[in-house]
Formats: sequence, C-alpha cells, structure tokens
Amino acid sequence: MNNKHIIIGIDSGFFGGISILDKKNKPIMYKMPIIKHKYKVKGKERIKKKYDLLKIIEIFNNHLPKNKDSALIILERVSSMPGEGVRSSFVFGEGFGSLEGVIAALSHKLPILITPQTWKKVYPALMTDEMKEKKLQIKEKRLEKQNTKEINKLNRQIKNESKIAARKLVCSLYPQLVDDLKLVNSDGMAESVLIALYGRNHYELVQDI
Repeated sequence: MNNKHIIIGIDSGFFGGISILDKKNKPIMYKMPIIKHKYKVKGKERIKKKYDLLKIIEIFNNHLPKNKDSALIILERVSSMPGEGVRSSFVFGEGFGSLEGVIAALSHKLPILITPQTWKKVYPALMTDEMKEKKLQIKEKRLEKQNTKEINKLNRQIKNESKIAARKLVCSLYPQLVDDLKLVNSDGMAESVLIALYGRNHYELVQDI
C-alpha cells in the first residue's frame, strides 16, 4: 500500500475526472477539463471536444510533489464503444495520446495504464444483480446472432448503471463528498477516486525511474 505518497487516479473520458489522494487519503476531485469547439459539416453545426491541456497542467502542478518519484499516477485506458464512429474514436485516441504525453512530461515518468475491466473487478458493488442479468442477455443474444442494436442498448444500460453504482460507492466511503457527487455527470470524478484507491492498494511505488 502507498499510504505515504500522492496517488492520482484519472478517468480519461471527456466526461471523466482527476482525483488526488493526499497522504491522509482524502480525495481531491476535479472534472476532466475539456474545451468545446464548434464547427460546421455540410451546413450542420457540430461540437468537437478536446482536453484542456493547460488546465490539466495546472492541476498537476498544484499537486505533484517536488520529488516526482513520490507520486503514483494511474490512467484509465479505454477503447472505443460499440456504435461510435471512426471520427469520434480517432479524436479520442488522438487526445488520449496528448494527455498521456503531458502527464509523462510533468511527472518525469509514464503513468500506469489500466483498463476499466481491471480496476472494476476489485469493486463488487459496481456489478449489481440487474447488471449481471443483462450481461447474460447479451451473451444469449450474441449466441443467437440477434440484432446488434439490442446488444448495444444493453451495454449502454450496464455502463450507466455502473456509473451510478460508482457514485454510491464513493459516497459510502467518503460521506463528505456526497454533495459533490449528486449530479449525474459527476460519475467521472467518482470513478477517478476509485481508480486512485485501486492504485493505492495494488501498486508499489517505483523509486528508481
């Protein structure tokens, strides 16, 4: 366990979050800073999201200790969701690379990358009986080669229910955060707290980087 060090957990989605566990393991949460750019395609207005790297740099500079080796940074690595377009996947992948590069430059080492499946396994509360039932339905539909739209719909429902469960779990662990996690779009911050806790409990800090 890394109770004596700064742990930073990052839910890397555009609706994600950044959480810092200080030496007392009290979470400090931030919504993932993003910038929205409007543009037009064939006369239709669209919005492109990008990480606000300057604000992310500010957050890290405010919390990283002078001894960079005493910080452990866990970054969630996600793949594109079913049904997402090629452009959306490319934009997110491009942004993720920039985010990883900024973190490496600021901390003088690469962050530890983990998938959602990896860190969520240690939190049984994130998988309810209803979610398990929907996973079984997905398995059956795939075996029967049923409509992929129904499968994608069930996957989205599971993801949304998991986000609600993450907020409830963090609120049970840290009651002082209840007011900060009331809104639906605060689930990214909740998940970043759980990622940081995962890092604290499952990684030893490497001092020789």
